[in-house]
Amino acid sequence: MSFEAADIPAHIPKSLVFDYDLFRAPELGHDPQREVSRLLHSKAPDVFYSPYNGGHWIVARAEAAVDMLRQPDKFSSLPEHNKHRDFKPRMLPIQSDPPEHAAYRKPLGERLSPEAVRLLEKDIRAFAREIIDDLYPKGRCEFVQDVGLRYPITIFMRLSGAPMKDVKMLVSMADKYTRSPELVDRQDAVRRLGQYLNNELRERVTCPRGDLLTMVTQSKIGDRPLNDDEREGMCVLLFLAGLDTVKSALSFIFTRLAQSPEHYQRLVDDPARIETAMEELMRLSGVSQPERGVTHDFEYRGVPFKKGDRVVFITPLYGMDDRVTDDPSKMDFDRPMPKHWIFGAGTHRCLGSHLARLEIRVLLEEWTKTFPTMGIENNQAIEAEGGGLVWTPKALPLVWKVA
Repeated sequence: MSFEAADIPAHIPKSLVFDYDLFRAPELGHDPQREVSRLLHSKAPDVFYSPYNGGHWIVARAEAAVDMLRQPDKFSSLPEHNKHRDFKPRMLPIQSDPPEHAAYRKPLGERLSPEAVRLLEKDIRAFAREIIDDLYPKGRCEFVQDVGLRYPITIFMRLSGAPMKDVKMLVSMADKYTRSPELVDRQDAVRRLGQYLNNELRERVTCPRGDLLTMVTQSKIGDRPLNDDEREGMCVLLFLAGLDTVKSALSFIFTRLAQSPEHYQRLVDDPARIETAMEELMRLSGVSQPERGVTHDFEYRGVPFKKGDRVVFITPLYGMDDRVTDDPSKMDFDRPMPKHWIFGAGTHRCLGSHLARLEIRVLLEEWTKTFPTMGIENNQAIEAEGGGLVWTPKALPLVWKVA
């Protein structure tokens, strides 16, 4: 182990300490879903303590994680219980607990419900076709930049109403938040993003539009309007999620398909299989790692939690858990509906999950119509960004034959 005994708080048993760094573990550099799960599920306790990055608990197994995420009275989203989530203003609704969480979640939930998202499919499909028609004659693309960034982020920018000219600046802020191990960097990213969004929100108050930013300015909690901090916090969360997670998950999904031509061919030959196959692809391609803070001293499953302990949930691991999924490293489109929890669990389950599923399904349907085959250029290994709050491939160079 590369840390000192002094790094371990007195209440942590040595048996529950494991040498794993969320930002620097070598397993994060290549196929982290498979490699990290192989490491932690074979060698680490179900819930263990990592002394890195300020010290925190990590939940490696699905059963414990889902149970813990459903107990906000013990494992809270409020920043007062986790100093590593000290952002001003707090991000809403994710940095709230029941009962106020439901009130903050309601306005966004209405705009991102399955019914509301379904109305977007025609425009999303047309945009997917636009990208594909542009790329196909070229015979190659770098998927992360050419599709992963362009496709879901443009959709989000159009929904939010933020100007496309600012997209590179906004993506850089999101990257700083998700990739840096330093809290001060993440706080700076949130502060800068909040300042930018405050300007947009003020404009929506005087000139309303039909976008998400306007919706936030018009939302209420009970009978009162949101105050300025609540508006800013809600929009910061929207943008941090909308500018990264689907891009990263899609890039891993297309990595899986490019590395397994037989699975890709099945989708080309049988498009009706896409809607169920994408659940298996998502199981293998989770990216996000939410956190909670411990509200008081107690013991849970033999783990001695103390008030203020930080708890990290590696959601990409839970569908890779061999106690949940047989032969979890294998991609199998014939599995019964796979369990994966990549959108979280409990009251804080991801609000954008319906939009994410629609974006993934539509792109797969349109892509397989156009590209009968595809592969990775020179069969090179695909590297990942090496950690952070959201995992992502560095690059995915795809090639195909042009008819």
